[in-house]
Amino acid sequence: MPAAPITAIGTQWAPRSGPGSGPGSGSGSGSGSGSGVHAAPGTAQSRSFARRAEEVPLARRFVREVLADHPGSMDAELLACELVTNAVQHAADAAAVTVTVTRFGQFVHVDVMDDGRAGLPHWREANGHDESGRGFQLVNELAHRWGFLREPAGTCVWFEIA
Repeated sequence: MPAAPITAIGTQWAPRSGPGSGPGSGSGSGSGSGSGVHAAPGTAQSRSFARRAEEVPLARRFVREVLADHPGSMDAELLACELVTNAVQHAADAAAVTVTVTRFGQFVHVDVMDDGRAGLPHWREANGHDESGRGFQLVNELAHRWGFLREPAGTCVWFEIA
């Protein structure tokens, strides 16, 4: 009989049997420098960036380095880049964007949080030659699940890949 789902970071995972396969099985969470630090299963790595366009490549590199040996690393890197870019472009009252990458075996959860309080993330339909409006469409196609949370301290847009 499978165990009950575990709620973590606002989402649910059904635990797998065996050591090192579910939430809480790793060494906990901490902040990574993004310089060659790989997230071990069950751990989280976080890094904050200024809400400036020139910080987007640094956020992308951070995700790439944390997930270097993960088969979904390229998708996670692309989606995180889209969400950080959205925060830079649309969270006008935010000062910082924090990216947190959490691994649970082959499962990855990424949070992109900004400290802005104005506006909400929303779906846009891009047509024809539009140069923007495809970010959430891309997230919707590549992520297993995604969503956002609005809190008094800011907005968190998250996605999961397996």
